[in-house]
Amino acid sequence: MIFIMNSAVMPAGNFGTYDYSPATVGDLAAVVQGDASGWCSCIGYPQNVDLIEAWTGVRIPMSRVETTFADGDRAIVMRLKKRVANPSTKGAPVSSDPEDWEFAWVAFRE
Repeated sequence: MIFIMNSAVMPAGNFGTYDYSPATVGDLAAVVQGDASGWCSCIGYPQNVDLIEAWTGVRIPMSRVETTFADGDRAIVMRLKKRVANPSTKGAPVSSDPEDWEFAWVAFRE
């Protein structure tokens, strides 16, 4: 399974090894434009869903599902390169320039 995430996390109870490596917005597009049964949205913010649609042409569902990795699962992560300075603006529109975002693969093994 490939989880689409807006943060790099190590879910509770998932003890193992996590490999974190660079990805691109093109990798994100390849995932969401591929077989939807092979990925799961864990994107919890409507602004991120909107950005993914703008970048890829695919509207993925917003989901705040709790993520649990199994051996061999991967995630593709999109996260802002800088934290939102004022927490009261969290949820406000963010940069749509892919250069302002970090994209990464996370691979999990037990």
